[in-house]
Amino acid sequence: MKEYFKYANGFININDENIFLTNSGNWSETHKLNEKSSKSKFKTKKMYLNYLFIVVLLGFGAYDVLKDIKNKSFPFGIVLIALGVLAFFKRDKGNRYKIPLSKVIKITIYGNIATIVFLNENDFDDLVEIANIESKGLGVLERIKEQFNI
Repeated sequence: MKEYFKYANGFININDENIFLTNSGNWSETHKLNEKSSKSKFKTKKMYLNYLFIVVLLGFGAYDVLKDIKNKSFPFGIVLIALGVLAFFKRDKGNRYKIPLSKVIKITIYGNIATIVFLNENDFDDLVEIANIESKGLGVLERIKEQFNI
């Protein structure tokens, strides 16, 4: 089995051994992923803060441009660029780690939201809530529930 599908902040790739949460859905990205741990949470938060810093800098740049405008016209181009930057960084704030199927305890699906309870790298109970899963992904998760009696 080798499946992938889209969710709100990226892609989920699933093979016979693992569930991978990735930004791009590219299978080559899955080879370097580690299991979820306190280190992976820190890396994700640090990367998100770096991107947030860039967005804040762009905001100050836009403010500087807006305050110097003398003709009172509103530059919609700056707004469109800011929205484009936010859309570009939306995927990067998603999680990037793998969950071994052997460590999955429970998968719960409500509408297009799935909650996966599993043992993380340190063998502590952990969970991830995945929102806005496309319909193909819901079917794949249902098959995994049946196949592994989760």
